[in-house]
Amino acid sequence: MHLQDYGLNQQRITYHFVWAPVRSKPCLIGRAAARLMDLLRERATDLDVELENVHIFPDRVYVAVAAPPVLSPHRIVCQLKAHSSRCLRHEFEEMTKIPTVWTRAYLVVAGDGLEPDEVIAAFEASQPPKRSPGRPRTCDRRDNLEDL
Repeated sequence: MHLQDYGLNQQRITYHFVWAPVRSKPCLIGRAAARLMDLLRERATDLDVELENVHIFPDRVYVAVAAPPVLSPHRIVCQLKAHSSRCLRHEFEEMTKIPTVWTRAYLVVAGDGLEPDEVIAAFEASQPPKRSPGRPRTCDRRDNLEDL
């Protein structure tokens, strides 16, 4: 039997993804944001997923897709991130100043009727706190010895 016999190619699951550039660098603006949108559309077509909603912020990407149930969410997000990272780094020199465009972390939520703000807030809550800019303070060993 084929997937068509079960009607699985007609069914769709809605996944909501959020991910960020490395160091939350606000690099997704102007031409880079427009190019990212094109790259996401290209890869979505190749994967046979439908882009339902896309929001590109300077330091975050939110994508909602309708995908067949035989395609895992991890595969979808990895394909979207890998394709866009490769192309963005090739086309925009400023993207080569960071080790890679995307972090490994992402959030995925399945379901209909979710608002982008809810999913983005959940992603923000799952991220470790940002450290303040600049060099970290060193611990003065003398202070530690006095406590003993």
